[in-house]
Amino acid sequence: MKRTFVALCLLCCVFFPTSIAQSEENRFWEIDLNNGYISTKPVIVEEQVIVRTSGFWTGEDRPHVYAFDLQTGQENWRFKNSGSTNHDMSPLLHIEAGSGECGNWSEMIVVGWSDGKVTALDIEDGNLIWSSQTEVVTWGITGEMAQDEDRVVVPTRQGLSSFCLSDGIENLRVDLPQLGWRNGVTVTNDSYLIGNEEGVLNIISKSGNISNITIGEGKIRHAPINTQAGTIIHLQTSSGSGIYLENQLLAEEGSSPAVPLHLNGDIFFSTSDSVIQWNCATSCEFKGRTAFHANGEITVQITDTNSTIWFPRNTPQGGWGYGTPGQELVIHSTNHDTYTTAGVGFGPNGEMAFGNDAGILMVHAVGNIQPATEPESEIEPELKKVEEGFQVKPIHFVIVGLLVGLVVSYSKENRDMMAKLGVLLLLVIAIMVFPAVSQTWSEEVADLNEAPGDWNNDWPDEWEGTQVVVFELPDGEVAIGGLSGYENVEQLTDSAAAQLGIEVGKESFSLGEMIVSFDGHELDGWEFTIDGEKSQVGISAAEVTEDSVIRWSAA
Repeated sequence: MKRTFVALCLLCCVFFPTSIAQSEENRFWEIDLNNGYISTKPVIVEEQVIVRTSGFWTGEDRPHVYAFDLQTGQENWRFKNSGSTNHDMSPLLHIEAGSGECGNWSEMIVVGWSDGKVTALDIEDGNLIWSSQTEVVTWGITGEMAQDEDRVVVPTRQGLSSFCLSDGIENLRVDLPQLGWRNGVTVTNDSYLIGNEEGVLNIISKSGNISNITIGEGKIRHAPINTQAGTIIHLQTSSGSGIYLENQLLAEEGSSPAVPLHLNGDIFFSTSDSVIQWNCATSCEFKGRTAFHANGEITVQITDTNSTIWFPRNTPQGGWGYGTPGQELVIHSTNHDTYTTAGVGFGPNGEMAFGNDAGILMVHAVGNIQPATEPESEIEPELKKVEEGFQVKPIHFVIVGLLVGLVVSYSKENRDMMAKLGVLLLLVIAIMVFPAVSQTWSEEVADLNEAPGDWNNDWPDEWEGTQVVVFELPDGEVAIGGLSGYENVEQLTDSAAAQLGIEVGKESFSLGEMIVSFDGHELDGWEFTIDGEKSQVGISAAEVTEDSVIRWSAA
């Protein structure tokens, strides 16, 4: 009988922990893509999560589109664009299989790239179905594409193109005089709406005829919103932003407006100051406002009973807020909170996919999550990471209790067996605790790894221990050191450039201020490193120390 009891305990030790771990794995998984930002929302299609990376790229590193198994997180396929070197900000477009005048097409993911390419990828294996090229003026495609029956409509840097979904053949091309950035396109019954960096709303008929409306002095960086009341624009201006009904100003708002969301007549906006709701079902009416900092994609979670609006929080605290403007938002926090611009991806059965500017993809594969009302303290999230490595469950007490009972029962009869069972008990406890120990050890070792640094031994000795900036210009490298007191890359770069007589060209994007040229050289864009490492945040948020070396080079 005792041998049978021992065998039962051993079977519990072998099988129960495995099944529990699998259950937890199916509920939630995460992966560090280690390949730039996640700037656009992941797409959940059937049993896959599809996500793209973005950033400035040098060397052999390039942006990818990844597909992962929804339940396990196992990578199904990946696609790399070897030619893209700038921010890839165009959201992924899922196209279901269909047919039309252009022909038949299979289910696909259409991707717009900053090198001007449009690629259609097979959703099953990521293989390239077709690829087409559009123009590049510093950047290529950065705005939201749209499907129009059997065609995909693509807002380009200086115009608009549409391609047959079956083979990628271009069937419409319209050139415009103004440049665009994140200039998404909207499809109406008879036309395409697209804005630009000069505040002009272009209305392009499906036969290619162009008319336009000047909204105001500013930049249109989202797909125009077509409502019963008219076309809604959130115009980014030098002093903030404005919400317009065509060229009628409805409200002045904060800076760096997000990509707005239209849902059944309600329109949701956000800026660095607040989230806002208007209703334009017939005429436009203000509904509510809540203080919050969101500059990226606003998304909606639709269930059988209600709809929930989610806003990415683009601050060091990160996370996502959800709720209704005019009421306090609930905060969903993670163990990897940082600057966030990507919206949340939702599946039909409550699945949720989160991606942040650090390139971390986090997926809740089944059921709805229960977000925290507020992030914990600066220290508590780190403690929580260790605690989540091992969660005590009732079955653990059962297993340990059985083994303790066996040890006690043999303690008087067979000291050798008691010793063996005691060792087994310690082994079981160690196995259960090991994930937390292993995770903690890995994190501590990672913290000990030093950055590669970027010091040049040819520099003057007096520069050592000071702030140094290096500009790799087309006509040669220029460096300046001996600087001090600057807190971030933007301040340090501006000061260094001014002292060297280098003219800095900047533009304001949803990610913040971005340097686009030095002495008029735009090239394929510019990127920076801090002590030899890429930054996951923009120039105004990237902090520097008193001995940091900032290096600017062409992307």
